[in-house]
Amino acid sequence: MKENKLTPGSNMMWEASRMILPEHKELMNYYQKERNRKTKPELVEEEVNIISQQLSESKLSESQITVELFRAFGQNAFKTGTVTKFDTQLKQIKLEHEHEYEWIKFGDIVGVS
Repeated sequence: MKENKLTPGSNMMWEASRMILPEHKELMNYYQKERNRKTKPELVEEEVNIISQQLSESKLSESQITVELFRAFGQNAFKTGTVTKFDTQLKQIKLEHEHEYEWIKFGDIVGVS
């Protein structure tokens, strides 16, 4: 017997509806990405004080430190350098390493060593 749309158990009737609109695909990709999002750990006041003290010591003694930065997707990033400037209005630090520098927001820092 030849299979057609009306054959019992056949899925041919819905075969044309298997396409995905670009909007639906974009939404599915967004949903998959959001499922992998990590939440930022909340630092207690003592940890914040220790981090700010280590940042200040790096600036005063011009010593290198490693800063751990939170990343919502993937692994946390580690940046090494010397703190050369504090910007309290924009809440960020200037981390310099071998004549290059990078501005890092206080809110992204989760650890210092």
